[in-house]
Amino acid sequence: MTVLTCACGFEAKGDSPYQVEAAMWHHAIQDHADMLKSMTVDMLEQWLVNKDKQLKAGA
Repeated sequence: MTVLTCACGFEAKGDSPYQVEAAMWHHAIQDHADMLKSMTVDMLEQWLVNKDKQLKAGA
């Protein structure tokens, strides 16, 4: 089981990193759309790198 946790406490869980990443994107778009809109490309890229590191560490 792979798990990613959002800063708000939401946990995305799945059998593969792909499922978890998809669940986290769904959560981010649904619950944090304003935050995503306010992020620069560099900020979003750094967020993705950090989430990728978390996924690899949990694999």
